[in-house]
Amino acid sequence: MPPNFHLPRPLFSLPKHPSFISLFFSHSHYFSNSYSSHTSHYLSQFLPLSHSNFNPLTPRERRIVVVGLSTILKTDQGFPLKAFSLRFCPFFLVKIMKLFKTRDAAFAFFKLAFGDCSDSEEILRLSCVAAHVLAAQKLQLLAQDVVSWLIARVGTGRTNKIVDFMWRNHAMYESDFSVLNTLLRGFLNVGMGFEALEVLRMMRGVGVRPGLSSITILLRLLLRIGDYGSVWKLFKDMIFKGPRPSNLTFNAMICGFCRQHRVVVGESLLHLMPKFMCSPDVVTFNILINACCIGGRTWVAIDWLHLMVRSGVEPSVATFTTILHALCREGNVVEARKLFDGIQDMGIAPNAAIYNTLMDGYFKAREVAQASLLYEEMRTTGVSPDCVTFNILVWGHYKYGRIEDSDRLLKDLIVSGLFLDSSLYDVMVSSLCWAGRLDEAMKLLQELLEKGLTLSVVAFNSLIGAYSRAGLEDKAFEAYRIMVRCGFTPSSSTCNSLLMGLCRKGWLQEARILLYRMLEKGFPINKVAYTVLLDGYFKMNNLEGAQFLWKEMKERGIYPDAVAFTALIDGLSKAEGSVIVGG
Repeated sequence: MPPNFHLPRPLFSLPKHPSFISLFFSHSHYFSNSYSSHTSHYLSQFLPLSHSNFNPLTPRERRIVVVGLSTILKTDQGFPLKAFSLRFCPFFLVKIMKLFKTRDAAFAFFKLAFGDCSDSEEILRLSCVAAHVLAAQKLQLLAQDVVSWLIARVGTGRTNKIVDFMWRNHAMYESDFSVLNTLLRGFLNVGMGFEALEVLRMMRGVGVRPGLSSITILLRLLLRIGDYGSVWKLFKDMIFKGPRPSNLTFNAMICGFCRQHRVVVGESLLHLMPKFMCSPDVVTFNILINACCIGGRTWVAIDWLHLMVRSGVEPSVATFTTILHALCREGNVVEARKLFDGIQDMGIAPNAAIYNTLMDGYFKAREVAQASLLYEEMRTTGVSPDCVTFNILVWGHYKYGRIEDSDRLLKDLIVSGLFLDSSLYDVMVSSLCWAGRLDEAMKLLQELLEKGLTLSVVAFNSLIGAYSRAGLEDKAFEAYRIMVRCGFTPSSSTCNSLLMGLCRKGWLQEARILLYRMLEKGFPINKVAYTVLLDGYFKMNNLEGAQFLWKEMKERGIYPDAVAFTALIDGLSKAEGSVIVGG
């Protein structure tokens, strides 16, 4: 979609079909204005503590708690609720949590009950007792949820209190392994690697062998923060003290090193696997293939694909999608089409992701007719389009086709009935964005979340991207905050859209900070993000910043593509022949 594009309302109006927008805007006043205050009053009657205006629940969590409580009351199981409302008793709290049908609902009620009491040592202690009781009743995952929440609420400065409360008198409820594993998982869930290592030392000290999955998660965390010394020490301990490394361990380490742009280390680990009775699987190869594609070495990725086949490992759809995306990004749609045909010759049926990747490549190569033919082929073979298909088609026709064709396509796609239910709500939000009705899209998104209906990260990306293109960065970040609070993990497109909005405003320092924060959190950052920021530096005539960023890309193993080189050449030419050292 072109920058700052707004489709005039007369050119496009949403259909009035009852299964589309109108159904979900009905009773909107109740859901958007009075629902939160009504439910807060309803929920407060079951709580022993007053939490003022503190609300730890997402709209979905609030909804499932209300539904769960209503079911409990209707089935005459309300005695624990009445007893708990009088005082914070861990035993009644556990009884209530067990009455909920799902783990999510039970944990949401705990968060509601705990509220903002992180400063109260007594409530912390009682909550730890509740975690003990849950573990004793074979509800270890819920116990880990509880401890994770307590750790997150008290912060790094007071986590020793949680460890002390959990370790003290734990033998009345659970074993050494059980309580220490709960603590280890709790720290891992909130990303506290140093504290997790301390718990691991406690486990070794009392003769308890940690679980393989916990060690694997810890390795991922340590690799993400770049603590390679602890990674290799932990790996050595696994070899001599157990548990022995498995495919899961090796794949986690290979992935972690590749994300840190240490692909050579990842390749070495793959060759090391047979020494530990492990064999590279489809996940192992896919990690290395993806790393090579990200690094601009598509030919090496294809070599890995050939080795994968020779080793008797069958490629997955993700394998081909990754290589297709790399070929299309390089503008090599001819080779991409050959690979697409080869996939079908192998008896693998392309899914929506594969079609979307090649379709996007055709549009970016300005082969609109081929993209349209591929979409028709997709429909003929019975592959249902999703919201990504919708955005690619509409964007491609707007940018490289004719406006009248794109208007017609937009209407046809919405009323076609081709989209699966899982994609329909994403398309609803996206269609409002394409129509320039961004505030309506935000309102719809919030109502869909309030009603617990299925959305994906694509809906948020559509809204964030539209706000950024319209120069409404504050609203773009508001949508981003809602996205994170509701438990969605940002994608590379999320970061790219936010960066683009900041760069257009000339806020390069803020854009740089955002990029680094997302890198620290392990969010997927690709070369597009760097290219957007590089172009921003050139447009602000900041050659020093562009030079630093160009070097950083190479240091991180992010090899510039044609778009990045175009931005570089354009920036240098406008800077009257200045040269970036080492470029």
